[in-house]
Amino acid sequence: MKIRFVLGTLALVATAHVASASTNLLNNASFEDPLRFDFADLSNWNGFFGGPSGTFLQAFNDTGATPLSGDKALVTTIRGVAGTTEGFDAFTGHVQVVTGITAGLEYELAVWARTNPLITNGAEYRVEWQNSSGTEISRTNVEIQSLLTAEYQRFAFSSFAPAGATRAAIVVAVQSFVNDGVIAETSVAWDDASFAVVPAPTSLGVLGLGALVAGRRRRSRG
Repeated sequence: MKIRFVLGTLALVATAHVASASTNLLNNASFEDPLRFDFADLSNWNGFFGGPSGTFLQAFNDTGATPLSGDKALVTTIRGVAGTTEGFDAFTGHVQVVTGITAGLEYELAVWARTNPLITNGAEYRVEWQNSSGTEISRTNVEIQSLLTAEYQRFAFSSFAPAGATRAAIVVAVQSFVNDGVIAETSVAWDDASFAVVPAPTSLGVLGLGALVAGRRRRSRG
């Protein structure tokens, strides 16, 4: 996770304000519209599943879970079934592909998440940088299972698109490769995701510096 510092308090505030107003490149970012599971439309969220036979797997937005905003939230769940399977080595989540990525630019991925209601396994979100043919170049994956609470929190990180990247696969998921229980029991609600270019701070830094200089001139004249 990066913290960007620029010259002058005014410039720092302005940078934060502009970054938060950047265009969200995700479609169906709040999971309000129907989700896909056939990968026929990569620009929407597409669900994926895997694990031992008998494991309860869920990656839907019509579960009735309390959302952060709107009417729906994405819920991803892995549960072992007593007497059938412990449910370990399973995974489920959703992925959306964003095209038109520019190598060298910095992008921020953010999402709100909470437990729903338990988590004894892994929860993560990531960016998979891809070339024009969809081959992965590199990825940034952040695990948040130890940070989740019963209340929605905003999680975010920024990273630079590597050379050759023209697409980014955005993933939110749970997995039971990380085991903290005698049986898999993990459910996470996700809402209001965003993926956006981080604005360059140069012009804002100059603006902040100019404001500070102007303030000093006014004080010297007084």
